[in-house]
Amino acid sequence: MRRTRLLLAVMAASATLWGQQGYPPQGYPQQGYPQPQQQNAGEAPPDQPGQAVAHLTVINGDASIRRGDSGDWVAAALNAPVMAGDSISVGPGGSAELQLDYANFVRISGETEIRLSDLESGRNQIQIAKGLITWRVLRDSNSQSEISSPAVAVRPLRLSAVRVEVAPDGMTRIVVRRGDADASTPKGTEHIHEGNMMLVQGSADDPEYQVVYAPSRDAWDTWNDQRDSYLERAQSNRYLSRDIDGGEDLDAYGRWGNDPAYGNVWTPSVPANWAPYQDGQWVWEDYYGWTWVDYQPWGWAPFHYGSWYFRTGLGWSWFPGARSGRYWWHPAMVGFFGFGGGLGMGFGFGSVGWVPLAPFEVFHPWYGRGGFGGRAFGAGIVNNVNIAGVYRNARVANGVTAVPGQDFERGVFRNRFTVNRAELQRASLVRGALPIAPTANNLRFSERAVSGATPRGEMANQRFFSRMPAGNAAAGRTSFARQQASARSAFGDRAANAAGARTAETQNGWRRFGEPASGQPGGIQRSQMQPRTTPGDGGGWERFGSPPSGAGRTGAGRSAPGPNYRGAPAPRYRSAPAPGGNRGGGGSHGGGARGGRR
Repeated sequence: MRRTRLLLAVMAASATLWGQQGYPPQGYPQQGYPQPQQQNAGEAPPDQPGQAVAHLTVINGDASIRRGDSGDWVAAALNAPVMAGDSISVGPGGSAELQLDYANFVRISGETEIRLSDLESGRNQIQIAKGLITWRVLRDSNSQSEISSPAVAVRPLRLSAVRVEVAPDGMTRIVVRRGDADASTPKGTEHIHEGNMMLVQGSADDPEYQVVYAPSRDAWDTWNDQRDSYLERAQSNRYLSRDIDGGEDLDAYGRWGNDPAYGNVWTPSVPANWAPYQDGQWVWEDYYGWTWVDYQPWGWAPFHYGSWYFRTGLGWSWFPGARSGRYWWHPAMVGFFGFGGGLGMGFGFGSVGWVPLAPFEVFHPWYGRGGFGGRAFGAGIVNNVNIAGVYRNARVANGVTAVPGQDFERGVFRNRFTVNRAELQRASLVRGALPIAPTANNLRFSERAVSGATPRGEMANQRFFSRMPAGNAAAGRTSFARQQASARSAFGDRAANAAGARTAETQNGWRRFGEPASGQPGGIQRSQMQPRTTPGDGGGWERFGSPPSGAGRTGAGRSAPGPNYRGAPAPRYRSAPAPGGNRGGGGSHGGGARGGRR
């Protein structure tokens, strides 16, 4: 009997220790995170897919984002979330890269504006009125993708690199550097092979085209090759599910290791006093509400997937979950709480704090179907809670972050302070939506004002041709004014009037931007084109859907490739330097090798 009691006591103590540590012991079967089947019934709703979100991975020079829910232009930032209905504008001489998912990347040249017209699971579509982009399908993907211009719709096929330029004179130039692409108009579809270029001109209802050799590679192509080389060398994706994008930047800023309790974990190379969810800011996103934007150049995947925990002697490590798991994007993986006196927050506290979730801790979503468009999700507040007893990371010295509530509303997160033990023991725990109504300050991805990347307005009142069935991702966006009113109504914001005054004041300030740049984007000059046709065939122009004209489609009679053409200047993308070199560096896939194969 005594032996049985002793055994039961040891088992109870082990269970208590496991609950305090919060992770399974060595040998516990590794599952995907989060694991709803392992959580207590009724604690949190099951994890559900949300709206698709892209993000900016590279910014060189000035770039800005036009929010689809408010119509306001804000300064772009690395790791800024971009949703269907948003637009991106890049200033003269600049460049940017947008990662749509695990496989698809869009590089945007200077003096170019694009709009994400559709962004859903398995569907990617952008619109370009004027300027230059390259769409890169870097990995095998089943996604449907389309570049929609005023005259033609371009579909990159399989593993491909497709350059599309809409020139000021209205001509569209499609260069296939790798793989293949289809070009469609109202009259039909034509195929473009690697190493060729299609020129499209004429009215949108009945354009004409001709196919020529692709011109020699220029500075824009070289930069694209360098980015490809950087992304293809990345090894971190070996440890991540295909559902998790943004892992390419982890290699240069940390190391992978094995923890017997979890498996593969990643530890960033950061100062000893660093902690997750401190070097960044909260922004308001349609559907998702409060969303974290991290300032680190690698700060996408580790703050929207998986969880963090502290390892004695090693610092903070990120656990992405088992590679075979199924994962959805989250605005952040944290727990919120309020404390302190004062006004400015909807639930009557002067300060707001947050703590990163540790592995296998319950995530309580503050977003979902319906979102803040028609109704805001209620905030469940539990008073007088010991936060360190709920979240393991709150027991770590620098695991908790807090700011004054009024700073949170103003979009200012540099005034962080330490929360003492007494405040942690008597805080109010938030289950669900953080009850703070957003202001226009919370639409910004940084404290910078829009400059340089002055939108030119080509997207307005412009028609775009598309062969892709219409999606509803962009149409489903809710106006920011409606989101704000819904949040205030649900949260009972005591500072609604003051917030409204600040909103108007802010809009009158940061919405100003300079005059449009007068320069035109670089690109292929019409005089430099040499069509793949023979003399006397009508100049090489053909109608979409018409039978091929013979000599113009055969190897015989092709003209030699045209001379080099002027592309966008070779950009230097701005980000924190990687150890041993700049981010995204690497050898160029120059045009010499491909020229030999041709």
